[in-house]
Amino acid sequence: MKKQLIHSLLAASVVLAASGTFAPAWGQGAPWPSRPIRIITPTPVGVGSDIFARAYADRLGRALQTPVVVENRPGALASIGTDAVAKAAPDGYTILFSTSNPFTMTPFLLSKMPYDAKHDLVPVTQALKGGSFIVANSAVPVKNIPELVALAKREPGKISFASYGSGTTSHLGFELFQEAAGIELLHVPYKQSAAPDLLGGQVQLGFEPPVSALANIKSGRLKALAYTGSKRSPAAPDVPTLSETYPGVEVFTWLGFWVPAKTPPAIVERLHKEIVAITHSPEMVRLINEAGLDPIGSTPAEAAATVEREAQAMGRLIKAKNIRID
Repeated sequence: MKKQLIHSLLAASVVLAASGTFAPAWGQGAPWPSRPIRIITPTPVGVGSDIFARAYADRLGRALQTPVVVENRPGALASIGTDAVAKAAPDGYTILFSTSNPFTMTPFLLSKMPYDAKHDLVPVTQALKGGSFIVANSAVPVKNIPELVALAKREPGKISFASYGSGTTSHLGFELFQEAAGIELLHVPYKQSAAPDLLGGQVQLGFEPPVSALANIKSGRLKALAYTGSKRSPAAPDVPTLSETYPGVEVFTWLGFWVPAKTPPAIVERLHKEIVAITHSPEMVRLINEAGLDPIGSTPAEAAATVEREAQAMGRLIKAKNIRID
């Protein structure tokens, strides 16, 4: 996290009004915020980041004393929703809430991008993160990663794994695992959830976030073979991390906030302050932990450095595996 993305706040450029809102020091006719704010999330309603987007919208609206609404724009590896924010006016009224995928993976998977991942948006903060569980259907005759690797070596290309589509975190996570273990699995991409087929045994392995995996793990319908975070999940402390078998092999999913480039630094700073406060509030920490995730609340510079590092790693992997979506 060495590379800095500097957001300078000049004292002469902004005045903090008594009401707690910013005076129009950047040439606008009204203080910010003076109208509703949109949080765009590139996932369908009720899926993925949408759940947390709505939790943040409610609390951010109260903090800023203005309505904050969530707008879902899924599709095209999250590029549709991301592009909508990239092309929005840089005035603080349109915010992206997403995983890092539109910045670290999508640019390497699509031959033509509607936005410039490096220059059209700037991060506000990483809000929360977590690993995923490598899970197996209950009928698969393995209890842990070493047993899975041994089975895959006896039956190369026959053990199937489900993903949420080519180029998604679930797909690339399994690619990293296969590379580290020296095994060959059978990729079965899905457009929607693979859970019914995974539970039914039509596909043998899955790569699931805690929010969708824990209930099935606790009920015994799925077997948790490993957790892909840097440390064991508090929600399932008996499940070893993948890095315990293959040091350094970790796969995180994190959610954060971005705004269009050229958004006034004072607005970025205010958003950062409020979102970090919300993230570390007892109520939100409990909600995040119940989903098997961890709160972060990084600075814009730290978030930018993380994106840059992850983009380099994912870019190398995608090119090495020759993965293309179009």
